[in-house]
Order: sequence, then structure tokens, then C-alpha cells
Amino acid sequence: MGILKTEVYLGDAREVLEVFPDQHFDLIVTSPPYADARHKHYDSITPDEYVNFILSFHDQLWRVLSDKG
Repeated sequence: MGILKTEVYLGDAREVLEVFPDQHFDLIVTSPPYADARHKHYDSITPDEYVNFILSFHDQLWRVLSDKG
């Protein structure tokens, strides 16, 4: 078994992941906010806007996730 390297990145995935090449990660862990969970938190996403908000992360997450991911 090889050596495993673990790093934690904190930030908006739409921005943080821009610097990584395609298929860089085997695993992505995220904690998306729940709509209306906290007033004026997480961009104050309403339930009606939630799907589009989550989809705004899709392109970057999919791009950097490896085929093994």
C-alpha cells in the first residue's frame, strides 16, 4: 500500500478548485448548506433557489474528480 496524503481546503469550492488540474482528486467531501437553515448565512439561499445554488458547484466538482472517484 502506498502513502496516503490528506489535505483539507476551506473555501468556496467554485473558487478553490479552479487551481487544480482535471481529475486531481479521488474523493471530495462537502457540507452543502440547507436552504433557510440560518438567516443571512450561506448567501441566504431560499428553498426555491437551492437547486440552482447546488448545481453551481457541479462543473468544478465533476472536473477535478478522478475516474476512480
